[in-house]
Amino acid sequence: MAIRETPKTENNTNPEIFKMAQDTAEGNNQDIFTNPLDAEKFRLTNAPWNELCLNDPWSVGIVTNIIELRAFKSKEEWEEFYYKMGDIRGKELDRLDAGTVSILNDELLVTHDTEVIDGLDWTIKNINYQNGRTKEQLDHKGTILYNYCQKKGIDVSEELCKGAVRFRVICETWNGIMVRELNTIGVLAEHFGDIRFAKTDGAFDHQFAVDYELWLADKKLCGIQIKPASYFKSFAPYIKRAKAINALKNREYKKEHGLPVFEVVSDMNGTVLNHDVLSQIAYHIEESK
Repeated sequence: MAIRETPKTENNTNPEIFKMAQDTAEGNNQDIFTNPLDAEKFRLTNAPWNELCLNDPWSVGIVTNIIELRAFKSKEEWEEFYYKMGDIRGKELDRLDAGTVSILNDELLVTHDTEVIDGLDWTIKNINYQNGRTKEQLDHKGTILYNYCQKKGIDVSEELCKGAVRFRVICETWNGIMVRELNTIGVLAEHFGDIRFAKTDGAFDHQFAVDYELWLADKKLCGIQIKPASYFKSFAPYIKRAKAINALKNREYKKEHGLPVFEVVSDMNGTVLNHDVLSQIAYHIEESK
């Protein structure tokens, strides 16, 4: 199978760059999820979580792609969207025969029979990969995790296991995006010196697909949209639709504000992968002075 694990979202931030990003990214309110679970108990679920492959895209969808399908006004809106994508998956399952539905609903299939998955047509596999899960389905994964922990003699509650599943699937995905954005802004701030980066609010981002606006003193220069490499490498139909929608929103921004939007592709450390965009932004800054 081509896809086997969900990219991790650990914070690999250079502390100095991260601090610079926080100082430079005006308006960024650090809208991240905090983990309310007991830290030690949460840590005890790490090994079982990985052993059960509950983070596999087969089980939860390719979350790093799903979160790029649209701009969200808040972390709560992202969570609601993920659950709605689970409802959409349910409607797609309703059109299939019972045997196929049983295969697609087997969260643990990746642990014991990947050949069955590999033998499925991609249109069927993508029902799992391209969609989220409902809250009830995430809770069910929490029960699976709890039962496994009980067999291993790990002292955690079922409620904690359900919370651990939610935090890893929903919260860590969102937080990873926030960290990547801040790291990227830190790198850009170091590169462009006197340029100020103002974080747009959720409604503005939703309307124009603009993550930050660049300012020189009191003059607004342009907008930027920060995306992961996977967003530009993928040719999946749902990603292509998202790209088309974002392009329309960027054109609307240029029409209304008279300024271009540049797409910045970066990794989790903030390293800009499409290097040409740096010279494009630099040229635009010089032309705008």
